[in-house]
Amino acid sequence: MIAYERKKQILELMRQNNRVVTVDQLCESLFASGATIRRDLKDLEESKLIHRTHGGAVLVEGSTSEDPLAFRETQNSVKKQVIADLAIRHVRDGMTIFLDSSSTVNTLAKGLEKFNNLKVITNGLKSALLLSEFKNVKVLCTGGSLRENSKSLVGLAAKEFISRYNADLAFLSCRGFSVENGASEASEDECYVKTQYLANSKKAILMCDTSKMNLDFMCRLAPLSEFYEVITEKKEINDLCNQYTHLHTRPGMNS
Repeated sequence: MIAYERKKQILELMRQNNRVVTVDQLCESLFASGATIRRDLKDLEESKLIHRTHGGAVLVEGSTSEDPLAFRETQNSVKKQVIADLAIRHVRDGMTIFLDSSSTVNTLAKGLEKFNNLKVITNGLKSALLLSEFKNVKVLCTGGSLRENSKSLVGLAAKEFISRYNADLAFLSCRGFSVENGASEASEDECYVKTQYLANSKKAILMCDTSKMNLDFMCRLAPLSEFYEVITEKKEINDLCNQYTHLHTRPGMNS
């Protein structure tokens, strides 16, 4: 089992077990050695997700159903780079772009340095700090309440800030998506902000790796028909999903 998948399962087991687990329980459940489990617990403690105890660990991340951004950034990193490389082909010099706070979209942000005269509006602190180093990108960061896990700014202030602008493109990810139910979010606050991105963009690109496919979370973001294109790391999934997207400018907006 790949290390990040094992760590994710450790966190899930702790959530299911009242936030407390022993090394022996993890070894038995994950078919891993004690040395491997202890190494994973050390990494998780350094990420401030758990507190190690004698013979086990206690979850300290709270009750949220989302994994912190620092942990999510290590997951499926190769897939995210493939997705970012496909998505960035939509970017042109001089565009105004919305970027959400997801780790997948942050991967795309790293490639924007090669463009000229971009204006980027984001509620993601990590993307804002990254883009601030690029001389040819003007960055506007929303206000709002800080969500620690995702390093994102959300709430009414963030939504109202976004509502003042129009963008050529919006790059968004989500917690889960399916052909039947579209994109969904675990957080109502995140969904609230992303809905505004959708409303104020000419084209919205949904960027998700296929581990999120056929997962439905509490908050419905939008059906696939609201997106210009869905991009995953697999061509056959892209072809399937894009039977339901626009793949052209939405009615009422100019190219």
